[in-house]
Amino acid sequence: MEDDEIDQAVALIEAMTRDHLTGPELTNHYTDALRAVIETKQEGHHPETPAPARPGHLVNLMTALEESVDKARAARGEDGAGIHQEPDPAAKATALKAPKARPSTKASPGQPRR
Repeated sequence: MEDDEIDQAVALIEAMTRDHLTGPELTNHYTDALRAVIETKQEGHHPETPAPARPGHLVNLMTALEESVDKARAARGEDGAGIHQEPDPAAKATALKAPKARPSTKASPGQPRR
């Protein structure tokens, strides 16, 4: 790197650096809530227990993925054949056939080689 590039990088970093981290986006809500609980307990009171958050809309990821794949196939003009269809039974039977056994050329233990 050239010296002027380094100087520009340093100037950019200095321009973007903050001395004090303040603002609503930088508030630590957990620490604030914990501090309030500790202060309440120090005063001899029991802190209020917040109501549990209600779960939002739950999404079945597998269903969402399948819908996304179907939409992509439809956009490409495909008929959707593929992973969700049963394979051809004849092809499945061919794939499951065992290979023919070849006679062994090794000598059995205790028998001399020919």
